[in-house]
Amino acid sequence: RPPLNLVFLIDTSGSMADASKLPLLKQSFMLMLDQLRPEDEVAIVEYAGSAGEVLAPTAAGERATIRAALDGLGAGGSTNGQGGLEQAYAVAEAMTDDGEVSRVLLATDGDFNVGLNDPSALEDYIAKKRDTGTYLSVLGFGRGNLQDATMQALAQNGNGTAAYIDTLHEAQRVLVDQMAGALFPIADDLKVQ
Repeated sequence: RPPLNLVFLIDTSGSMADASKLPLLKQSFMLMLDQLRPEDEVAIVEYAGSAGEVLAPTAAGERATIRAALDGLGAGGSTNGQGGLEQAYAVAEAMTDDGEVSRVLLATDGDFNVGLNDPSALEDYIAKKRDTGTYLSVLGFGRGNLQDATMQALAQNGNGTAAYIDTLHEAQRVLVDQMAGALFPIADDLKVQ
């Protein structure tokens, strides 16, 4: 497979504090790290009231550095989904070389309440970014606040998949067992219903 550039875009708003959300998300991404090759790169962007890069693009072989950045994440504040997406796409575009696959992995409980929260405007924004070669997949964590229709629409417009993770077993299935199928596009603009 070609080298993979992953930007973990992680919702660290106050609603993510529940054990089934941010703590499970951290464990899930740790599982996935072991599947990445040394030539792959990982960056981490978090968003709550504001957005910021937590980890600059780092070779996947530097697992201790990536794990430390994940471990340092904490939940609190509102949800600036727009700022997070904009920063994650900027990081992904800077990481991409010819022949490489770049993907933003949005991990959230589904609530966008600050910034560009109109679903159709979000979808248009993601579709434009997809055309530049950076794809989006959405991972939903937790229960009760998840806006599944929004997650599905965002993933479809980003040439990605949407998955719901509520246990470590499900994380293993989605991020380890099905990783290649979930992260590498086999065709552009193909929809199967």
